[in-house]
Amino acid sequence: MGFSVHSMADTNAALQHLDRLTRDTLEVQTRIATGLKVGSAKDNGTIWALAQGMRASNGGRETAMRSIDAATGVVEVALAAADGISNIMIEMKSKLVAATDTSLDEASWRNLMGEYVALGNEMTRLVEAASFNGINILEAGATDLSVVTGPSPGDTMTIAAEDMTDGGGIVDVALTGTLPYPDTTHILTQPDQTMIDTFDTSMTDVNAAVSRLGTSLRTLEVQKVLLQKQSDVTEASIGHLVDADLGEESAKLNAMMVRQQLGVQALGIANEAPRMIRGFFR
Repeated sequence: MGFSVHSMADTNAALQHLDRLTRDTLEVQTRIATGLKVGSAKDNGTIWALAQGMRASNGGRETAMRSIDAATGVVEVALAAADGISNIMIEMKSKLVAATDTSLDEASWRNLMGEYVALGNEMTRLVEAASFNGINILEAGATDLSVVTGPSPGDTMTIAAEDMTDGGGIVDVALTGTLPYPDTTHILTQPDQTMIDTFDTSMTDVNAAVSRLGTSLRTLEVQKVLLQKQSDVTEASIGHLVDADLGEESAKLNAMMVRQQLGVQALGIANEAPRMIRGFFR
């Protein structure tokens, strides 16, 4: 094989090989430093785009979980208040039934109805207090609660408002007008079986509303668990796509360093040839 001081092919080949090794070593070091084998689109455009889409889906899930958390607070407070109303109505029922006893004088049944009214006013206060983050789905005129439940625009859930004010359609304490009452002066006659029947229907409606709120709360909890699981699985899948195997990369780095050392030696050998030629002219 001939030798030319113009081309120096062996030296150039050794330099090119060493340059490639340096670039490869830097790539391995970057993967070790970042923990990513696909850190940008230039590493692998297809995988990078797929991972970005999965990250976007998880971003939507995080938004949905925040929406569910906010709605859960609203429904939990409403459910606690509605459950309290149901319990109060049980006490009210006993007062109402006792007040229908025709053997009682007016003062006696009015005392019982005074307790009945006081309990009813307490229900009204529960409704007024059933607010979370400025939202109360038990008050008069409350709007239904819309909840984001997934990463897609159509992933929503509607929780119906339950108007628990007296005369709002669910609660009816069978009195003239609506609660709150300041006293019993508006009660002109002793309560009768008709009032009891009306009140019983209202109790049934209240319990049905409590059941609906409980079901909605359970649905929110289940949906959040599902979203969290989906998010975890997606995050793991992203890791499989883009995360570097640090053990493998460390082994590659060691091999690269050995190859670089050999490349430097090869370059030194290639550089010996010109010195040998110069020796011929001494």
